[in-house]
Amino acid sequence: MVAQTPVRRFTLDNGLTVVHQRNPISRTFCIGVWTRTGARDERRGEEGLCHFLEHMLFKGTLRRSAYEISLEIERVGGSLDAFTTKDTMCVQAHVLDSHRDLAIDLIGDMLTGSTFADELVEVERSVILEEIGDAEDAPDDLIHELFAAAVFPNHPLGRPILGTRESIARFSRADLRRFMRRVFRGSNLVVSVYGNISEKELRRKCEQQFSLPAGNVRRSGVRLRRGDPLRKTVRRRLHQQHVCIGSRTFSYHEERRFPLTVLTTLLGGSMSSRLFQRIREEMGLTYNVFTYSDHSRDAGLMATYVAVKPSNTRRAIDAVFDEYESVRAGGVSKDELRDVKAHIKGRILLGLETSTARMMRMARNEISYSRQVSEKELLQRINSVTLDDVLEVASSALDSERQSVISLGPRTVGPRL
Repeated sequence: MVAQTPVRRFTLDNGLTVVHQRNPISRTFCIGVWTRTGARDERRGEEGLCHFLEHMLFKGTLRRSAYEISLEIERVGGSLDAFTTKDTMCVQAHVLDSHRDLAIDLIGDMLTGSTFADELVEVERSVILEEIGDAEDAPDDLIHELFAAAVFPNHPLGRPILGTRESIARFSRADLRRFMRRVFRGSNLVVSVYGNISEKELRRKCEQQFSLPAGNVRRSGVRLRRGDPLRKTVRRRLHQQHVCIGSRTFSYHEERRFPLTVLTTLLGGSMSSRLFQRIREEMGLTYNVFTYSDHSRDAGLMATYVAVKPSNTRRAIDAVFDEYESVRAGGVSKDELRDVKAHIKGRILLGLETSTARMMRMARNEISYSRQVSEKELLQRINSVTLDDVLEVASSALDSERQSVISLGPRTVGPRL
């Protein structure tokens, strides 16, 4: 088997960072250009502008129409995609390595030559308003936005990435151009490449295609204030009651994120997890139940989601709290901990089997930690989690007094006594 080469890193004169890994036996080439800022770094009145900009990058440049952007990548069998999160924005291309020049040129053109024609801004405004409508019509997505707003009240982490109908209606071509000039600066960008290209050639192409201004971009400085647990129901005529139960937790810089990962997996991260077995397999109350955690640079959250028949809402919530208390009381065995850690380690390795996943992991490591965290190190950190570590995190993260319970559906859910 031919080993992959180490991840290389270099910085251009304008401050742009490039991370790169080659795989001699792979025929694919994947490139992503990432910002170090995201939706949470929008200023007051800009809510949704980062996501709007992401959309407009596909709508034509000085050299290509929107149709030509799509045609050029698809006629070589490649794909072009983008997404916005609260912490970053990414534009990525995936092609055969024989078409790597096209991929680099295309993304470079989108980032430096987009025109934002007035008529296309209006078209895309309508598209995004429809996207907001889709999100509002999908309760299994909307409930997580409602939960984030409850956990991070009056903070950018609690705002929807898409913005609001009111904010989207205000944005103009001038707003997009101003925002693009502010965000697309060398020091705020990371180019992540997984594919067979020499460092010399990659440096030359990045200097040509990403000749953006230097300068730093200020991140959001809004401080997180202490928030009290919230019990809230958003009434809506639905067939199911959608519920999130959880609390604020840790940033991706804190060591406690590793036992938290074990804890969330143990509770609701797989079909063999406690909540899946209890609420779905034993009680038959739900089709969908899971526990997850999410981390940003200064905070995070953990939640259990469940969707049930409205009349079964209280039984499901009680079952979640019962499992929370069972874990806090020390009801986790060494065998259970061993099996959960083995599951996580397998999932990590399987998740890195694609070139896109490799590209994303390199970028996220650079943005989050300014270094590459190897799979070996990550597996060791998971393997070193002890029962005491899990119980210490559970003592606070699963404390019933700290849990927010946010519900969406026809039934009002009162506080749990």
